[in-house]
Amino acid sequence: MRELLKEEIFSSVETVLAAAAEEIIASADRILLISEPSLYGALAIAPIEASLLDLGKPYRRRFTNEAPGSTPFLRILSLVETDDEILKTNPLRINIGNLVVDGLRGHLGDIRKGPLTIVAQMHALAQAIFPASHRLERMRPWLISGNWLDTALDTTYDPVYSSLRDLLLLEGTIRVVPITEVSEPDSENYPWLEKTILETARKKWNANGSEVKATILSKLAKPALRSSTPSSARLEELIWHCILSNNWKTDLVSQIMKASRMWEFEPDHIAAGLVTDSLLASGQI
Repeated sequence: MRELLKEEIFSSVETVLAAAAEEIIASADRILLISEPSLYGALAIAPIEASLLDLGKPYRRRFTNEAPGSTPFLRILSLVETDDEILKTNPLRINIGNLVVDGLRGHLGDIRKGPLTIVAQMHALAQAIFPASHRLERMRPWLISGNWLDTALDTTYDPVYSSLRDLLLLEGTIRVVPITEVSEPDSENYPWLEKTILETARKKWNANGSEVKATILSKLAKPALRSSTPSSARLEELIWHCILSNNWKTDLVSQIMKASRMWEFEPDHIAAGLVTDSLLASGQI
């Protein structure tokens, strides 16, 4: 796996996350991991637990919106008010929140900004804590899951999402395929699409050339263009850029949808724990 903290997109947090990793490794006490009891929080805390488990470092987990009552702790927040709140030592206190960073450079040299989510930051921090973690490597595709949950893709193109997806593709962690090559896509991500239509498109897929395939995908997307949702950026990912990893039958976004449904049947903190435990066990939902 490529070292995330050495990637340009993580340059604004490299110093503080590297220092946080050093403090966590050096701490002799059991660290408290705190995250909000949401899907976002579960996806953010999972990579940290993966690295600590494989390192053999003791920790405690808590899903709550309340401030911690003991130290040392790592608290994963949607927002950190000031830089002074991020990292403090003696005793160890780490607060990590979302940031807006430079994503990709446009063809005219303009910088396009996007969210560097707490999920992506926690993957970078976890890798700095224990680069050889096999659990962390297995859940590597989830690096971009926070960007999918972020609202940036609802309004415009998210350059950070695209940059991280390309990074995963280049290192061989994922394959990017059209929906017709996904064995078990989650139908709730495609409310405009009848199951029989998708099945017919999949049967025709391998028997046709690139021009016909392009037409097939355009027809699958066309009904969604009449609606305000999904956004054009999300629609492109749902139809043309589905993310698969080794031995996955269903794509990343379908797994995110499946995970989100746990909150319909379980208390928030229980649902968050189930998602995190599933990722730790298999790297999948």
